[in-house]
Amino acid sequence: MSLEKIFADVFALQASTVNDQLELASIPAWDSLTHMMLIVQLEDTYKIQLSGDEIADMKSVGDARRALQAHGATP
Repeated sequence: MSLEKIFADVFALQASTVNDQLELASIPAWDSLTHMMLIVQLEDTYKIQLSGDEIADMKSVGDARRALQAHGATP
């Protein structure tokens, strides 16, 4: 599953609207609960464990992509 598809599924977005510049502030559904749903989906899909700092610093699709890449994942 692609990173864009994960974001689209978690936040009920059109996958075509998801890009690295998409930020938390522009997604009304992005709250603390959906943020944790996103983290669980990312960790399950890419078989990684994100640190607390990585989770807290994730404020855009690009941030998520960089965090995954730092763990050797190919989002």
